[in-house]
Amino acid sequence: MPLRTALAKLRREREKAVVVFLIFAFLSLGINFTLGGIGSFMETIDEFSHIGNVELVVQGVGVENLTRFGEVVNYLYFNEGKVKLGGKEYSALIGYGRFDVPKAKSTPDGAYVLAFPEARRGDKIEVNGKTYTVLGSYYYLMGKPIVLTMERGENLYVFMRCNDAKALAEFLMIHARVRYFMVYEKGHTPYMDELGNVRNFVMSFFYLILGTALLVKVLVTMAHIRGSTREVGVLKALGLPDSFIFALFVADYLIVAILGYATGIVPGILLGSRSSLFGVSLPLRPNYTYPIKFDVLIVLAIVLMVSLPYLYVSRIKTIEALRFVPKRSSLLKFLAVFFVAFLASSSAYFALVGVEKLANFNAPFNVWAIGSPEEIAKLPGEKVGYLSGQSVNGITTEIYFFNRTSIFGKTLIKGRWFTGQNEAVIEVGLARKLHVNVGDTIRVTLLGVERTYRVVGISDAFFYNYRALFLPMENFLEPTMDFMKVENPEGVKEKLEAQGLKVYTLDDLRRNIEQNLVLFKTPVYTVMLVTFLVSVFAIFTLIYLEVEGNEKVYATLKAVGIPDSYVEREFLTKVVTSAVIGSFLAIPPAVRVGYYIGSIILPVNLSLGDSLRILPPLPVLYVAYALFTVFVVRRVMGKLDVVKALRA
Repeated sequence: MPLRTALAKLRREREKAVVVFLIFAFLSLGINFTLGGIGSFMETIDEFSHIGNVELVVQGVGVENLTRFGEVVNYLYFNEGKVKLGGKEYSALIGYGRFDVPKAKSTPDGAYVLAFPEARRGDKIEVNGKTYTVLGSYYYLMGKPIVLTMERGENLYVFMRCNDAKALAEFLMIHARVRYFMVYEKGHTPYMDELGNVRNFVMSFFYLILGTALLVKVLVTMAHIRGSTREVGVLKALGLPDSFIFALFVADYLIVAILGYATGIVPGILLGSRSSLFGVSLPLRPNYTYPIKFDVLIVLAIVLMVSLPYLYVSRIKTIEALRFVPKRSSLLKFLAVFFVAFLASSSAYFALVGVEKLANFNAPFNVWAIGSPEEIAKLPGEKVGYLSGQSVNGITTEIYFFNRTSIFGKTLIKGRWFTGQNEAVIEVGLARKLHVNVGDTIRVTLLGVERTYRVVGISDAFFYNYRALFLPMENFLEPTMDFMKVENPEGVKEKLEAQGLKVYTLDDLRRNIEQNLVLFKTPVYTVMLVTFLVSVFAIFTLIYLEVEGNEKVYATLKAVGIPDSYVEREFLTKVVTSAVIGSFLAIPPAVRVGYYIGSIILPVNLSLGDSLRILPPLPVLYVAYALFTVFVVRRVMGKLDVVKALRA
């Protein structure tokens, strides 16, 4: 009986049902787009990390020499050179190869590119004087772009599943010149730290969307029931139970909301797994398992949150309900909607702003060379030692060993550079992670021996995502890195790489951050779009409910000849004023929430001054809300039957 009544009510109010359905369908699309992209990306990278355990760059051997040690997953015979795209020149690894993950290989028909977010399918790219059509642009966790052509280079990059890493290393030491060799031991698969950061970062946007949608849904449902208080009193006086009354007023919302949400699940997952929506191609396939488990919880949350107003229905007294006179909606309802919507969207935006700011970091060097102690000793600049896999307060990180006078003293944001052997400087990200400040002591495990150091400074130098430790140079360690400031960093890099050194410029380091930003922009813009749609849904529903609950008032206004423009101005004042106030109230907490979300990836710094970046688009949003308000008021007032309303 309640279900039949709810369906009959939906047939009478088709327009409202369609709007609710579309809003929840779009909400589902946004949530499942985000979850689908996360799930597919996680599955792809997880698969990639388990199909190989050794990465290397060598000269003097070929793929055929390595197959007896295991299965080669990806390989590239390359030389380092320049490519031109869109009038700009980029450094890249250029050569012949085949990548099983992602599926890309050299072909005479054009060029596939990897780790090159600026390139899109169909672009023209110039390589060594030849122009190629980009056949596909794939995301790949490497700091330098890869361009696959038919030209075979002198260097060999390999990612493989190795059966005996020790035997492979011994073979390479005898027969090859090794530039890079990394073994991912059992329990440490490649890229899982980065993947975990991406997952947590993007999932925070999902929670912003979900929280906004559910809060707005509760607000609208309460407004719906409160506007029908007298009708609730009549039904109670007739002896109908609270459960039936609740179903009568809420079941229509619930049915349409769940149907709309269910409709958007599969398309959202499919869209989220489409590589082009992430800015570059990802070899993704739909992962339904990851989003569906969240969708079940979301549907349950929708049912629970929509059902909470049942408590309000059960507390309504029959006599008081019959005396109840509907009140005109206050500014507070609209203000609450806009505050929640702007808080969610601005938090996502500020998180992205915080990470983007770090892509423009400065450093006291512009060339970073890595090589053997003999090669590093010949270079100008500052010599630095390095150890990976060491422990600081139980957390595995990287440690760099500097002289007591160092150019990196310029990177300090707090404290001083070390002067004693038991003093340390810590990067800002690791300091935040460990909750360490200047003056605190830390436990450092060096080559299995635990030592105690006092932190005397905090640096914002960019190493290991700002999570590294700087210690005084030790006698047992020979420098394997060199940092220099030169006038022509690209030229110096090319010269040093020709000598077999691994070299980074500041542009290379910035590119690493910018490449990761490609993954983050899509969920941020998704949050902003979905929260806008949710706020539009709330505006429509609140206006509809007020006119419906006070139809005699508005019918009387029409009957005495007051034009609809009067009502439009009334609602425009409420909507635009609440949008302005709500957006400005949301900015301070949004900066703080954005700071916490952004710090999942990198140690961002945000201030209220960054809010100036969000101010220019706000007037456009206010105009959009105003136009939508006028449209809704005209539609609702146009359907108001004056005679019927006055007779009611």
